[in-house]
Amino acid sequence: MTETDPHRRPHRIYILTGEPSGEAHAARVVDALRAEWPEAEVRGMGGDAMEKAGVELVEHVSNTAIMGFAEVLSRLGFIRKLFARVQADILAFRPDRILIVDYPGFNLKMAKWARGQEIPVDMYIGPQVWAWKRKRVHAMARDLDRLSVILPFEPASYAGLDLDVDYVGHPLLDRKAVPAPTPSESASWKMAHGLSPDAQVLALLPGSRPQEIQRMLPVFLQAAESKPELVPVIAGAPGRTLRDYPTDVPVLFGQTSALYRHAKAGLVTSGTATLEAALAGMPQVVAYRTSTLTYALARAFSRVRFISLVNLILDREAVPELIQGRCTAGILARTLEDILSPEGTEEHRAHQDRLRAALGSAGASEKVARSLMRPLTRS
Repeated sequence: MTETDPHRRPHRIYILTGEPSGEAHAARVVDALRAEWPEAEVRGMGGDAMEKAGVELVEHVSNTAIMGFAEVLSRLGFIRKLFARVQADILAFRPDRILIVDYPGFNLKMAKWARGQEIPVDMYIGPQVWAWKRKRVHAMARDLDRLSVILPFEPASYAGLDLDVDYVGHPLLDRKAVPAPTPSESASWKMAHGLSPDAQVLALLPGSRPQEIQRMLPVFLQAAESKPELVPVIAGAPGRTLRDYPTDVPVLFGQTSALYRHAKAGLVTSGTATLEAALAGMPQVVAYRTSTLTYALARAFSRVRFISLVNLILDREAVPELIQGRCTAGILARTLEDILSPEGTEEHRAHQDRLRAALGSAGASEKVARSLMRPLTRS
């Protein structure tokens, strides 16, 4: 049990993330925290970005990025052991507050446990209760002190609950806006990475989890083969290595943001990358495949029309989505032609403007850091 004083600020923060996208957002919160409160001690579960920000890790996200019903079932033993190990680490660290970031299957269970230990818990990037598992909101209201959400339509999902919910803006807006590259800048970047200066680059983003890469990379490569005028380049995901990409196609690590800027178009696995690509201005086709069981369950329980964040925010199919049976090399290639047509290019620009207007202003990381360091209220 944690002893708290309602008149002092927290100085020990425990952060729990479980996959690369959430971990990157958590790292920016830590950077904002360090900038104003350098004395704060931070420990938790994360990845390279959090470690670089000075967080001592108890587990790396490369081992916890598990997605899909079937995949989770196959690793239940590991998850149970991890849960117990993290609980023991939290009790030893004695944090003043826990911040859970996304990864709801694991993190909301941890929040319930932490409530029993009288440790305040904040959540940043909530679960998709607007899509499925709506009943989660009641447990969240019971177990969380504050929820910071990143999509403009999310607060409405918690209306009427005794839960402090803040729309802090999307963390991707915290990144400094970079203008479109000039032709000479693109040529220089391409040559620096072993490409022809006039190459028309096709960015391939097959996901960050091993299961995603195994399913999505082959179909992306097949689609690229049927578009010889485009040069495929794979965006290597954080925590992955060249061994995860069994192909002769170039794999660039740490260059994803640049790839968005210099690519002619992209094939993007559904997830945060779809929003990153849209904000960077890259035309894209969103695609997704999963196991038959996972897809069937998702179809049965999902309450949304789209899977891409861009389309969910705009409430229209602003970027084409090819899911499961429609995610074939032939359909991907034909859809690429459509988005690169003059009409497709004009539509893309209009949707990009609408997206930025819908997301609002930047500053999510700083807002979450400030909320973490508010005086404690539980005793």
